[in-house]
Amino acid sequence: MQIINELKNAYSNWINEQLQFRDLNGAIEITTPFLDRNNDRIQLYVIQDETGLKITDDGITLNELQMSGIDVFDSPRRIELLNFILNGYGVKSNKEELFVNATKSNFPQKKHSLIQAVMSVNDMFMTSRETVTGIFLEDVKEFLDSKDVRFTPNVSFSGKSGLVHHFDFVIPKFKDAPERVLKTFNNPSKEKTEAMLFAWADTKMTRDENSVLYAFLNDTDRKINDSILNALQEYSVKPVLWSEREKYAKELAA
Repeated sequence: MQIINELKNAYSNWINEQLQFRDLNGAIEITTPFLDRNNDRIQLYVIQDETGLKITDDGITLNELQMSGIDVFDSPRRIELLNFILNGYGVKSNKEELFVNATKSNFPQKKHSLIQAVMSVNDMFMTSRETVTGIFLEDVKEFLDSKDVRFTPNVSFSGKSGLVHHFDFVIPKFKDAPERVLKTFNNPSKEKTEAMLFAWADTKMTRDENSVLYAFLNDTDRKINDSILNALQEYSVKPVLWSEREKYAKELAA
């Protein structure tokens, strides 16, 4: 589809124009166009040694959560969720920083994975300590289980670009029902939507032409911006508002 190529090219050009690299005498600072929970641009740091490259968030992600009153490591449930997210992207944690080991040849993919992991961790834990009664990713999983939906969690697909993209669930094709891929957003934003649309445009070119992406959006205590819904629909992504999830139960279980 021409629109897919146009979207990919526009998004790739935007990223390349916005990325900033700075030499810090021993490390390279990368400022990305993606925003964290405080609406600051996500920064990564690259350190080279005799074994290769280490790309790290320098502990910023988990420290910001700690400063917001969310200690990921004080709850087995949160630790399990953090590991679930990081494993999906091939990212490691030493309880301080999020990082990946890389070579010069796989640097683009590893950087891409770390950025996506940082965004996912910020998104899933973007709630105050007092209101943590459930994590949205778990809520979606429980909903699928309750409707007897057959799914595989935590999946990654290689896109046409060669980049690997992570999605939360995939429901396999069955009879007349197409493959259905699911991505969850606890706190939807313009930046996360654009990143997901690029990932899907890149991925869809390597999947069955009838594959469908569903974006689960948490509208429990907020109204989802119309611009986000319009962008998803424009690129044939099905937005599923959490408050309206029952409408989609039958087609997901097919």
